[in-house]
Amino acid sequence: MAVQEHPRRLAPRAGMQTGGMKRRIWLIVLVLYAAAGIADGAYHLMAPKYAADRSKVIVALPVAFSAGLFWPIDIVARPLLMR
Repeated sequence: MAVQEHPRRLAPRAGMQTGGMKRRIWLIVLVLYAAAGIADGAYHLMAPKYAADRSKVIVALPVAFSAGLFWPIDIVARPLLMR
């Protein structure tokens, strides 16, 4: 099988250059979302204030995981439920 050689360097089209910028923006958004989720999950793991509650950290893991995953809903729902 013969390999075709290109006489000039292959360059991306003019419209393709913005695709890299869109990927960077999405990557930044996803990293910020993940960081906020980790922070919210850590808050829910550390929320028990009493020593007796600290022994039940295993029970708090699913709550912390779901709060970290769905943190925008958690931030809105927490004040509404505390009324």
